[in-house]
Amino acid sequence: MAKVRGAIILLVALLALIPALAAPAAERQTIGHVEDVRIVEGGVTFKARIDSGAETSSLGVSDLVEFQRDGKPWVRFTTANDAGRSLTLERPVVRAANVRRSGTAVQRRYVVSIDLCLGRVFADAEVSLADRAGMAYRMLIGRRFLADRFLIDVAAADLTKPECPEAGAK
Repeated sequence: MAKVRGAIILLVALLALIPALAAPAAERQTIGHVEDVRIVEGGVTFKARIDSGAETSSLGVSDLVEFQRDGKPWVRFTTANDAGRSLTLERPVVRAANVRRSGTAVQRRYVVSIDLCLGRVFADAEVSLADRAGMAYRMLIGRRFLADRFLIDVAAADLTKPECPEAGAK
């Protein structure tokens, strides 16, 4: 019985530490359900949907080509924002993911790493490459990028602009 009680006390103590591991709410930036996000390389800014229901961020691309570099899979793709400003990038493939959109079959998508700036946050993000034609937003920001960095005000939009001075060093 003493061992069980000791295990319960330990478990409660560990669970109490979990909130301390995340950034305090005061340090998190409040963003709306739609925000400007900049792809650091090329400096192209997109209106992005903030989607805490999606695990991984997503970027609408065209002209997706897989190729090998040093024996490893890479992709080349083009993306464009609503203003028509386009950017062609080459990235190593981090992984391939099976993604199911509502009402569609499972799609296999490449996931790459891209440096993004959202508000004051500059970070590397895993981004799945998708055909987002017909979607309202060419970029979607998922919870892997959002976690412990932002608070989302779902009733607001455009609360911030990309301001990441450290991104200039990249």
